[in-house]
Amino acid sequence: MKPVERDLLILLHEDRYNEQEIQHEVKQISDMLSVVETMDYLAAATEVADCNKHRVSSKRRILERAFFRKEPKAFEFIVHKN
Repeated sequence: MKPVERDLLILLHEDRYNEQEIQHEVKQISDMLSVVETMDYLAAATEVADCNKHRVSSKRRILERAFFRKEPKAFEFIVHKN
């Protein structure tokens, strides 16, 4: 898997942590985000509500189509389950 470049904003008290501890925590956060930002986790947390077909679906194939469509489909909504 190729490394992801991202900006992380971490607020902390400088006097509580040394540079090595900070680098370790940032690496752990980055590793956790790499796992969570996969299509499997996204498919488990969202669903597509298609008002045209009167159905709601959590199938990965349908979610991928909805996410990667260049033009949004009218009355099709991506809904977070939470």
